[in-house]
Amino acid sequence: MKKKNPPVKEKQPPVIIAVVGRKGGVGKTTTSLNLSGELANRGYQVLLVDLDVQGDATSALTREEYVTSTGQVLLAGRGLLDALVQTKLPTLWLLPTDDDLKPRSKELIAHRPDDFRFALRDVLAAEAGGFDFVIIDCPPSLEDITLIGLCAATHYVAPALPSYFSLKSLNKLAELTTLIQQEPGMNPDLRFIGLFFTDFNPKVRNTLHADIVAAANHLFPGKVMANVRTDKRLGDAQRDATPAQLRTPESNAVADFQRLTDEVLTRL
Repeated sequence: MKKKNPPVKEKQPPVIIAVVGRKGGVGKTTTSLNLSGELANRGYQVLLVDLDVQGDATSALTREEYVTSTGQVLLAGRGLLDALVQTKLPTLWLLPTDDDLKPRSKELIAHRPDDFRFALRDVLAAEAGGFDFVIIDCPPSLEDITLIGLCAATHYVAPALPSYFSLKSLNKLAELTTLIQQEPGMNPDLRFIGLFFTDFNPKVRNTLHADIVAAANHLFPGKVMANVRTDKRLGDAQRDATPAQLRTPESNAVADFQRLTDEVLTRL
């Protein structure tokens, strides 16, 4: 496939959605991959920023060699478009990451101690004007790199597992995002789109998962969105570095992410 240039046309700033979670293994990267993939499959120009030091979104979308990664772009404060990798979906682009992100983020904090949290925001504001959506895959913890993602975002979503431990983590996430919204000079316009449960099975232990959803509706009224069913075929797509919308379009999870994307667009 001949690589095209990233979109650079002047237009309305993109919707920037951070995918965040305090715990690992909740489907955060899977959500980032499939929300961005579904939006791109509908013809939107989409940028997926891999802000997770594990780099799972990168390995799930490309096997190409890349010279510049997320950490280098953040530290330099420029060079976004030159760093992008085109995926097998023509309108889905990836800002890849690798083991370099953690040390680069520490350099960034040392270089910009007062405003390091705005590094990604500034780069996107300067160079991401050609995209309709930017999806940010944040690390599975509430650390400095996650703060960088949330300060760049216009909105955020929170995937979770259907367990009571995940509900506790969602409360901690809500505390952080409230701080970001209320602290002067942070990101007062950050908006919560909603939460949803991944690896969902309504038949587990006599409706245990359904009970968790009911509890979430009580804690976060109006914010619980469509659940995503368990589907091991998503792993096949990630192993082949192919968006699931191309690799397993008939899978239950792809259908669920279609419904979830519909809901995200409606709530926006």
